[in-house]
Amino acid sequence: MRILPLALSLCSTMAFAQLGAPNAGPAGFQRTWSLGFQSYGPTLSGHFQGTQDGQPIAVDLEGDLGLGKDKTTPGFFLDYQGPRFAFQLSQGSAEYRGDRIVSRTVTVDGTSYTAGTRVVSHLKLASVDGVWTIKFLQDADTWLGFDLGMQAWTVDLDATSAPAVGAPSRSDIRVTAPVPQIGLSGGSRGYNGAVEAKAYVHFLGYKSAKYTLYGADLRIYPVSWFGLRAFYEGGRLDVPKGSIKDDLDLELDRKGVGLGAVVRF
Repeated sequence: MRILPLALSLCSTMAFAQLGAPNAGPAGFQRTWSLGFQSYGPTLSGHFQGTQDGQPIAVDLEGDLGLGKDKTTPGFFLDYQGPRFAFQLSQGSAEYRGDRIVSRTVTVDGTSYTAGTRVVSHLKLASVDGVWTIKFLQDADTWLGFDLGMQAWTVDLDATSAPAVGAPSRSDIRVTAPVPQIGLSGGSRGYNGAVEAKAYVHFLGYKSAKYTLYGADLRIYPVSWFGLRAFYEGGRLDVPKGSIKDDLDLELDRKGVGLGAVVRF
């Protein structure tokens, strides 16, 4: 009969040990998957000068068209964090509108709008990102890694004249810019996984063309499986004429704060 009190004592000890285990935290960097939605509507500036798809183009997005943020379409992201590797896939888009009387001749897809013409414009910028991270330094809570991936921008721009007399003229173009990503990233977890933070910087140069991307990501989990996300990202693509495209000078610059919700499993 003395075995029963001993068994109860052992069971009680194991139960209290299990209750205390989450506070101590498991050893090693824990694998997690995260799926979420995000809203990212950055500011956008830049210009096109040269020839696109065989048609002349000469326009500054802010100076000529006065494009400003109109609306953001929620996107999604999926990421994995493991002891040695990580990856993230994300997608989103934002739209911009302008209504301005141009002060110089502006050309879009071969159609020119002379100074004094009212031009109504619309631009949609969509992006898809995929990044693979190889971690070369890490412990239970922090890591540093080397990033490889691709970011693809798709720009759809249309412009319509609004003359006082006569018929309006309309033009539109699509520009795609798939850009490899190479850089560094680092992150950490704290408070038993309730807080996650990450920062990254990417740079790529080819001939005279340059691409830079930088950002920071913060996630807070009120419960273990659901969290809120805030992030900042800025990116710049500068392609002078004669670098990648012989007949087009292209510059795009976007930056801003995004928000999202995360399910972690």
